[in-house]
Amino acid sequence: MFDFLFKNREKEIQSLLDVIMIDVAKLNLSKLAIEKAVSMIAKAIAKSDILIQTDSSKKRKWEYRLNVQPNDHECGTVFWKEVVRHLLTEQEAVIIPLNGKFYRASAWQTSDSVLIERLYTNITLNCAGKQCSLYKTFLSSQVIHLRYDNAKIRLLLQNVVIQYDKTLDAINSMIRISSQPKFKLKMDSNGVFAERNADGSIRKTTKEQYVAKIKTLLESDELSVLTEQNGVSLENLQIQSNAKAEELAKVALTINNEVANAFDIPEAVFNGNITEKSDATNEFITYAVGPVAEVINDTLTAYMVGMDDYCSKNERVLVWLARFKHVDVVDSAVNLDKLRGIGFSYDEIRGMVGYPLLNTEFSQARALTKNYGEEGKASEEPKDPDTD
Repeated sequence: MFDFLFKNREKEIQSLLDVIMIDVAKLNLSKLAIEKAVSMIAKAIAKSDILIQTDSSKKRKWEYRLNVQPNDHECGTVFWKEVVRHLLTEQEAVIIPLNGKFYRASAWQTSDSVLIERLYTNITLNCAGKQCSLYKTFLSSQVIHLRYDNAKIRLLLQNVVIQYDKTLDAINSMIRISSQPKFKLKMDSNGVFAERNADGSIRKTTKEQYVAKIKTLLESDELSVLTEQNGVSLENLQIQSNAKAEELAKVALTINNEVANAFDIPEAVFNGNITEKSDATNEFITYAVGPVAEVINDTLTAYMVGMDDYCSKNERVLVWLARFKHVDVVDSAVNLDKLRGIGFSYDEIRGMVGYPLLNTEFSQARALTKNYGEEGKASEEPKDPDTD
């Protein structure tokens, strides 16, 4: 899948700069594409509301901390963007609840227990660009540990690291090559080299002695004049680049598509080629954002609700992805009217489209205008007073 990153590396020394320039471009594009994919999913989660479906008296306080201000120094959007970013790039993220607030852990150590709770030690918190070390030990039930193992993402990141190493090797080779001027000496195979001594006599020299003399002259800081003999010429070896923008554009598109596929993001969404009839946004939510949201749903439900209330009361925590997608109230007026007719309150419908809630008795009332009967019973039709 990643063959495009490693093609055409066997080239002559004159084209080594081409290899370096193209490889560096691939590297930067790969990092940019990965960052874009991670950011798209993280922003989708951060923009969505986290709802707590429970009758607990702490519900409103928890929703405030999860959505608005997890701690004293970060807002909910920034907090969840960083959590999801760490989850996608490192395949795990740890949130530490302290005094009713939530903090992101940048480093931690865990025990290897399987049948009992694990211990979390040497925890370092990262909050608004500052770090703090904790010397307290936590049980696994006291932390929110998100895990998301995506083999395709891990493979992609590993290959980018390999490409980074190879690019550095090429750059180091280029530095060694370009640190000193390179020259090409042309001479006849049967050429004879001779030098005139101070007394006017002529003495013969070997090819190696002649090359050494040229090297000494080139390295000298003083002004020198190099004389060439018949059949001998010295040329400066130039390293030039022939990289074209069209080639880099093709590489960029290939990298974008590979990264999009690794993160299960539709290529049309990733490259911005969505049409009016395209369903790519829904596919993005379903395949790229949905699995990450499910990890957050399950982990927060286990920590905040617990098994007893989940089983007996069907309580849970939910990342409401419906808030992520833009809804045009004019285009959706008919469908919104149907929601009102099957029991949704006016405030619930306003919340779906991002409008502020009225919080009045009228807006929270439910109106069932469809005559739906219960299962096994016929719906009652209204009687016509003229037929009595």
